[in-house]
Amino acid sequence: MAHLVELRQRITAVENIQTITRTLATVAGAKLSRTRRRAAGLRVYAAAIREMVLHQQAWLAETGLGIGALSPLLRQRDPVRRIALVVLTSDRGMCGGYNLEACRSALQFWERRVKVGQEVAFVLKGRKGADYFRRRHAPVIHREPWRRGGVGRDDVERLLNLVLGRYRAGAVDEVYAAYTEYFSPVQRRPRVVRILPVALPGGTDAAIPDASAERWHHEPGLAAVIDDLLAVYLRVQVWDLLLESYASEQGARMITMEEATERAETTLQECRVLHNRLRREAITTDLLGVLFASRAVEAGASPAGEPR
Repeated sequence: MAHLVELRQRITAVENIQTITRTLATVAGAKLSRTRRRAAGLRVYAAAIREMVLHQQAWLAETGLGIGALSPLLRQRDPVRRIALVVLTSDRGMCGGYNLEACRSALQFWERRVKVGQEVAFVLKGRKGADYFRRRHAPVIHREPWRRGGVGRDDVERLLNLVLGRYRAGAVDEVYAAYTEYFSPVQRRPRVVRILPVALPGGTDAAIPDASAERWHHEPGLAAVIDDLLAVYLRVQVWDLLLESYASEQGARMITMEEATERAETTLQECRVLHNRLRREAITTDLLGVLFASRAVEAGASPAGEPR
């Protein structure tokens, strides 16, 4: 009987765990869907800005000027001595190896840069990343958690102003971001990308407009227009990195919780089969005890009329 009571308690506990994991998987799926829709809209806007700046890059190539003549945000600094690394992780666990993958990619980047004599300072978003690098005594210049609602405008502005201010002031020569690129709920890839100076993705020759085909006139001037465009491009890029990281977290959590729900269901089936077997054995033992007791009573009773 004691084993049956313990088994019933275990079944109740597993059922409660299964309810929690199923709820977490549902919530993560809803957040993932909303985040992917927001990221899709940002990419269209970023592509238009990138095409415009590439047009001016082609024009500068014809005039013999380098890409750095457009804006200081495009100019390469040599030598590179100080680097800021933005690491995007989550505040909570229960999302498989998502946090560990992002932290390991950032750690490997840190170790490589230290070997060549460069200094790396960390900007950490997410409590898991902050805990990981605090244990390794990493130089941290800023840390912050995620908002309860996910990625917001304030998060983008705060991170962008932080890294852009340090870059313009010369405190850092380059800014990188370590995040997790989202492909699907079961497929994601940790990446380290450069944010500053701005690296415009090159494309095919057809992707870069022909600068001689038309003449552009800029008001108030080329430098002012390009600076404004690059500021918007940086903002969109940071926003996209945050959305990619957040989507990867929700996708990892959804898959992890669905797997946990399936494991809980398997455990419940095993426990129920064992519970039924123990219950049948207990009932059989009770019936046998009653049968032996009745026979003992019949054997011990005297026949009618005979003295005991």
